[in-house]
This record gives sequence, C-alpha cells and structure tokens, in this order.
Amino acid sequence: MKKKVLITYASRAGSTQGIAQAIGEVFVRHEADVEVRFILDIKDIQTYDIVIIGSPIRDMAWLPEAIRFINIQQQALKHKKVAYFIVGMTLRENTPENCETALHVLDPIKQILQPIDIGLFAGALLRDKRLKFIWWFIAKITGLPDGDFRNFHLVREWADQLAKRLLQEESVPNIAEVSTLQTEK
Repeated sequence: MKKKVLITYASRAGSTQGIAQAIGEVFVRHEADVEVRFILDIKDIQTYDIVIIGSPIRDMAWLPEAIRFINIQQQALKHKKVAYFIVGMTLRENTPENCETALHVLDPIKQILQPIDIGLFAGALLRDKRLKFIWWFIAKITGLPDGDFRNFHLVREWADQLAKRLLQEESVPNIAEVSTLQTEK
C-alpha cells in the first residue's frame, strides 16, 4: 500500500511553494501518494503517514502560520514521520554560520516537535506583484540581491534521500537519528 505524504508550506511570494512542489515530484517518483498544499488549507492530517512542513524565514523566524500549524497539529504530528525545510535568502551563501543561523530559527519549533530531517534551501527575491513592497524594501536596505537562488538539484537530492529513508521504514526513527543537509552551490 502506498504511503500517504503531505507536503505543506507557508509562503509569501511563491519561492517556498516551488520548493514544496519539487519535493512532491520526487516523492511521486518513489510511488508515494502525495499532496502538496498551502498550510492554511490543511484542517486534518490524520490520513497522512508522512508530513513535510516548510516555511521561509522572515524576521529570523518561520512564518506565523507554519508555527501555528505545528502547535495546532502537534498531537497528530507526534504519530507521523515529520520533516521540515527552511527557505532563506541567507542560505544562498553556503557557510557554516548561515546554516547554523537558519537552523536556530527552528529552535522554538523543535521544542514542540523534533523532525526526522531538516532541509536548508536558498530562496528567491524577485520584485513582482506577489512580494509586498515592504519586504522588497527591507531586503534592499539590508543588502540582499535580487534573483532566484533556489538550487532545485539540491532540493531533489534531499527529497530523494528523505523519500528512500521514510518510505522504506516501518517505524518512526529515533530522534537521535535526525540529520541535516546543508545547502551547496
């Protein structure tokens, strides 16, 4: 029987959505039953075996709706295989400091629920209708460059490793087995 996988994401301008869709495509290739859905559209997760949750970093935190989702669903999530992914512009530069900073964004969330794995991915800063002027302005004054820095090869590689691991397991792994895959150019 196919494992049912939910890949849910919070997003402001679509960058994280694109990464979630790429992850979903990999899980489909591994013959999972996959749904990729915006986090505010999810009401019940009981039917899923695996839940992958992603959010961009804003103000050194995950988006509020992603945190709220984990808080609301925490009892159900404790009985699922759960992984997180982070999308951030600072991750366009693959340095240990940037990766460590991004991982610290999850500290409050990991107190609620430890993930099996965490993916770290660079995002995109594209001035268009989806990115509110205030976020674009803040990005500009803080020196972030315009552009799409998402590395879909890296995203698919992480998703492939995660799918192989989660779709073949019969039980939820020990928390001590948590691993992270750092971004690379």
